[in-house]
Amino acid sequence: MHAATPQFPRRLAKLGLVCLLAGGGLAKGAVQFDVFMGFAGKARQGEWFPVTFEIFNDGPTFDGQVELRPRFGDNPVYRYDVELATNTRKRFTLAVFADTNSGWSAKLKNGGKTVAKHDELRLNNSDPDTVLVGALSGQQAGGPVLPKTRFKSKWDNDRFAPRVAHLQLDTFPDDPIALSGLNALYLNSARAINLRTEQAAALSTWVLGGGHLILAVDQPGDVTSTPWLASLIRGRFGPVQNSAAGQALHRWAETGGGSDITLPAWQQLGAYPDVASPDATFAAGQLATAEVRLAKGEALFELDNRPVAAEANRGLGQVSVLGFNPEREPFKSWTNRAWFWARLAKVPAAWFEKEAPQQYGRSSIDGVYGAMLDSRQVSKLPIVWLLLLLAAYLVIIGPVDRIWLKRINKQMLTWLTFPAYVAIFSLLIYFIGYKLRAGQLELNELHIVDVLPGQQEVLRGRSYVSIYSPLNDDYRLGGSFEQGGIRSEYGGTSQGNMASSLRVQRAPGKLEASARVPIWTSRLLCSEWLAPANGGVTAALTKNGRSSYELAIKNGLDKAITGAMLLAEGKVTELELQSPPRSTRTLRIQTAASPYAEDEFGSISRGGRFQRAVNTRNRAFGDTESGRIDPEIMNLVSCSFPALLKTGENKAGHRVADFTSPSGLDLSAHAERGGAVLFLLVEAHAPIPSTGLFETKLGQARTLYRIPLEITKPE
Repeated sequence: MHAATPQFPRRLAKLGLVCLLAGGGLAKGAVQFDVFMGFAGKARQGEWFPVTFEIFNDGPTFDGQVELRPRFGDNPVYRYDVELATNTRKRFTLAVFADTNSGWSAKLKNGGKTVAKHDELRLNNSDPDTVLVGALSGQQAGGPVLPKTRFKSKWDNDRFAPRVAHLQLDTFPDDPIALSGLNALYLNSARAINLRTEQAAALSTWVLGGGHLILAVDQPGDVTSTPWLASLIRGRFGPVQNSAAGQALHRWAETGGGSDITLPAWQQLGAYPDVASPDATFAAGQLATAEVRLAKGEALFELDNRPVAAEANRGLGQVSVLGFNPEREPFKSWTNRAWFWARLAKVPAAWFEKEAPQQYGRSSIDGVYGAMLDSRQVSKLPIVWLLLLLAAYLVIIGPVDRIWLKRINKQMLTWLTFPAYVAIFSLLIYFIGYKLRAGQLELNELHIVDVLPGQQEVLRGRSYVSIYSPLNDDYRLGGSFEQGGIRSEYGGTSQGNMASSLRVQRAPGKLEASARVPIWTSRLLCSEWLAPANGGVTAALTKNGRSSYELAIKNGLDKAITGAMLLAEGKVTELELQSPPRSTRTLRIQTAASPYAEDEFGSISRGGRFQRAVNTRNRAFGDTESGRIDPEIMNLVSCSFPALLKTGENKAGHRVADFTSPSGLDLSAHAERGGAVLFLLVEAHAPIPSTGLFETKLGQARTLYRIPLEITKPE
């Protein structure tokens, strides 16, 4: 007993050390912090993408803050406040806009203390023109596959190949703005029934705002018994029965699609060049199919004289419905299934040629909106005057100084006169700059608002805000939105984000940001948001003849509608509309009489003038007026079709658009499908409180409502 006694303190110390280490490990592991970047790690440059956070707190309650920060570049810093009670799990999604493939770091903070972090978060970021298809498949290895590209350059194949992102149900975004970076989403009906209410609402809003949903019907009851899906699809299904696959799917996959709209070649479907010969094994197989009929839809192909696939416009978007499960045999082993998926996901044929069809250096449509909104207080110094000032400076510090000092025989005074000239010309240039650029704080807003249909109408808004600052300062922006995001102006693939020092702060029901604006400059930012419609403006369109329509408009706003245009079946018609506040009007329209009806749809495009304005706007010196665009109805409508604003060709010989735009803003594809949209311009009006959370005496607000319409026929 006595021999063992001296070892007791050492054993006690070791036990205490083990307990201390174990306690430290438990304390460190009390918070689980997981981050899921993009669409299964994928995203497109210059587009919104989701970042989903999942936090499990097994320790004491605390008010946490999540911070997402780029490791380099000018991407915004995002922060989200979240209350973390003991033994709770929180999952939320941030809509993030990025211009580069920069790395990211994420931290979870408790006050000034970092509780958990991830320093090496990365995205597989592709070109904005790349097709990205999301997939919520019924089976882990099921769903879409896309053909491989065969470009000459390996770099082009790596960057521009169409790709599929296989998503997980648990981390599927619950914010429709975060879904904007997808070209299409494949959804198996067996997965659809398990979506949470918030996820289903986000998916529906995304489709109505311009998204493309590809639904595979595993069982018709999955659709009819799911209210949100049935309301979106609006379809009727026949009983499931076996049908011989035959050649119908093969013929549909290899044929091209026609259109009355002249889109750039790199956006047209066309005929795929490398579709394999028919697969005899697949043709002899049996597919379990249900008949599919969609309201206001068209059949894609038939089996046994029954339409088993159909598509239809829904709002500004589209739904494509397959009356069979493509994750089962024999479709799963079909040789040409990749080409079938490419056709269904609207992948243009140009992506499977030898030369990548993209055009480098295209500008973003943001620059056109900036040319409309930038402060008119600011003028630029013409190049001629700049050259004259430079010439005068060189003449004075050179021959003039030498001649008059020599005349007074005081050449040594050049040590005094030279700095004096520099100071005088510096003050002169500052005075000229002050006279040209100094002004008062100004805030100009342009709201591009889509009125989305549904059981409850929703406004999907994009609020462009131009801030002119008379000093170096930070300005607060934001609003009370459950879902949304704020981004800086995007200049295109070659320029990226045009403004740095943007910090976005999110909390439940609240969106705020702080943006730095340098002295005597304008900065453009864009807030994207969702809000209830509250019956502000509504419309209905009835077709009475080949080019004859009747349009009923109800203006429930407190402002008059000052401009209107109608897109219907590929034609744009400017309307003579007098619509005072709280009024109802019915118009009879002849689209054949429109000055834009005889020419191609691209006749509204003003790409060359818009491009010149954007280029001039980005220069420090030059002609002031050529860098400005009037925010009139025609210019605003043209900006809703950036794919048609084209003047040049790429190296493959394809005419391409001059401008890119974030998904959902461009309505060119909707026009190509024969969709109808009513554009209404309202001056001195905003559908939401001002995005600028600061006081200013100068500024104006305009709103362009874009209302998707279903064309009905009189009974």
